[in-house]
Amino acid sequence: MTPVFDADNRAVAFFDGTWVFDLNNDWIAFHDNGQIFASDGAWLGPLHHGSFLDRDGQPVAWLVGTKPTSGMKPSAPLNGRRPLLPKRPLRPRTPLPPPRPLPPGGGWSKMSWVHWIRTGAVAEAPLVDRASLRIEAIAEPDFEAFFRYLGEQLAENGRDGIYFMPIAPTDAGVPLERQQGFRDGLATAVGEPGWRRGWIARDARGGVAGHVDLRAHPEPFSGHRCQLGLGVRHDHRRIGLASRLLAHATSWAAAQGLKWIDLQVLSANEPAVALYRREGFQMQGGKPDMFVIDGVSLGEIWMARKITA
Repeated sequence: MTPVFDADNRAVAFFDGTWVFDLNNDWIAFHDNGQIFASDGAWLGPLHHGSFLDRDGQPVAWLVGTKPTSGMKPSAPLNGRRPLLPKRPLRPRTPLPPPRPLPPGGGWSKMSWVHWIRTGAVAEAPLVDRASLRIEAIAEPDFEAFFRYLGEQLAENGRDGIYFMPIAPTDAGVPLERQQGFRDGLATAVGEPGWRRGWIARDARGGVAGHVDLRAHPEPFSGHRCQLGLGVRHDHRRIGLASRLLAHATSWAAAQGLKWIDLQVLSANEPAVALYRREGFQMQGGKPDMFVIDGVSLGEIWMARKITA
């Protein structure tokens, strides 16, 4: 991958010709037909002779091996066609800064890289994102967007041998039978076998940023307990959204008279285990080597939290 440097000659990203990855190895933007689009699909500006330009045609950053150049003020393109999500690449070594280039004709953009890319460790960004998120119950009109979001989650599972779900890696999306099972569960009265309730967090553009769902245990005489499912889109992690979703679902469960929330989590998914511990879930047991997927051994941990009124 090719390193990307900003106007201050600092490494800010890597570019593989299609995807832009930050220094934490997460993809943050993509390239389509000479244009760069943010992770939410918003147009950022052109890629012009190796320079990432803002909407005024001024360079924000540049690729090693090129020279920063300006361009004409571009016209807004059609929406970008995001390709299939990339496999997580090996983390490149932090590159040494190249010789500082001459200032481009017309000067640098007034925008910093992180403000241009609309993501990253900017103090204001998580606050804006968190304030704009709203949590809603999943309803029929949400299913298409919701299952598309779940399909993206499934596509991330297993990259580079990193699993957070005990299923084989797939880009095929959510199987139709699982989609129908989710629909049937939402239509089932709480307390009846197979019931399920779910909520989504919407971002400022109305997209699905995360979800939480509670569902019945299949065993008889366990109606006072429920099972948890939780997920957050990669670009909305580490801003407290998972805790908000958990709090929302727990409040609902308490109102229904439920007594316990149970979950299963892969022992290798250390961020999730740490989150659940912070949220008051206690270890109940588990099984090492519970799953073997593509030769990878995965243990499972069982956790539970008592619901207080």
